[in-house]
Amino acid sequence: MKKTDEIDKYYYFFPQTVAFIGVGTNIMPAAWHTPISAQPPLYGILIAPKRYTFDLLQKESGFTVNFLEHNKAPASAQTGSISGRDIDKLEKFNIEYSKAEKVNGPILASSYAAYECEKHTVAEYGDHHLFIGQIILIHYREGILTIDKLVNEKNVAPMLYFGKDRYITTDPNSLAIHKRK
Repeated sequence: MKKTDEIDKYYYFFPQTVAFIGVGTNIMPAAWHTPISAQPPLYGILIAPKRYTFDLLQKESGFTVNFLEHNKAPASAQTGSISGRDIDKLEKFNIEYSKAEKVNGPILASSYAAYECEKHTVAEYGDHHLFIGQIILIHYREGILTIDKLVNEKNVAPMLYFGKDRYITTDPNSLAIHKRK
């Protein structure tokens, strides 16, 4: 295995699911996000202070996290290449949405799932801030869940970011279930 100590951009952990973070009427695609806790249900998003979304998150008490399928990757590239400071991305790219019920953010019509999160904690880590939200409402497209309440791999092709504007998805035929001891 090769080694390097030149650690600037490190894409070795990709692909990552893309989430569209919504605050007010602004959206921002993000690959740096993660579940934090099951009880209480906490979800984290990492946002750099130079982003307009960061400014909005500082002012608001909540945000949305929208998950879209691979066929919407062009929307990720388009909305990620322009700032909401300069333009209304939802209008410019004709993205249909409804207002979230409990927080000030959009629920994208093309999402297969979306979380409404109340801001819980914010902490600075290097060049990003981790905004942790408590999930207070989940929206999901009918027919995507199995009877075990898992996302059905045959009904959803998640958008995965592979770095540098490269997107990929999963192959449902590659699903393997390995029993724990």
